[in-house]
Amino acid sequence: MTVWEHLIDHWQKDETVETSRKNSANRKSDRGGKGIYVYNLGACSMSFKEDQLIEANNGNPIDHLHLIKEAHTNKKTGQIQDPVIREVVELVETQKADFLASQPLFDDADSTGASTNLSRLKGGRLVGLARRASSCPASSSQVSYADPMILEQLQNKDERIGALEGQNTTILVELGDQKKTNAISFFV
Repeated sequence: MTVWEHLIDHWQKDETVETSRKNSANRKSDRGGKGIYVYNLGACSMSFKEDQLIEANNGNPIDHLHLIKEAHTNKKTGQIQDPVIREVVELVETQKADFLASQPLFDDADSTGASTNLSRLKGGRLVGLARRASSCPASSSQVSYADPMILEQLQNKDERIGALEGQNTTILVELGDQKKTNAISFFV
């Protein structure tokens, strides 16, 4: 069967047609009168754009608000066209300003270093960011935050995996010994 024939079979399935119909309707949704989603990166993915911005920032992580603005700003008009994204950006900028106003002034710190990731939630969903496991590539020059509870759980799982691997090795050695004993007793 050729690839084309597989594609024909795939698109003739009721579940494929239903999924396609649902996804098409979602893309065309007016989101409660706010129009269809507007994306201004073209063929560039959000993750790729983030990587470009990090590279342009000498390998340093970039602020998610900057990424959202970059992805959703119309390059010709300089405006964020999508009203939902515009609302999220305005909300986060307001929260950032309130947060920074409540913090003591630092002589040697850059005030833009404060996180603008104060709220990315809108209606229980992340808005404006691609789903990505990490916001920046791993690098020894970057400091990342890790939840101590998660690190402890990972350490416990690593210890359990090590113990299970040890048990597995012991079992495999014992099985090998049994096979040798059985082979010898078979010929005796």
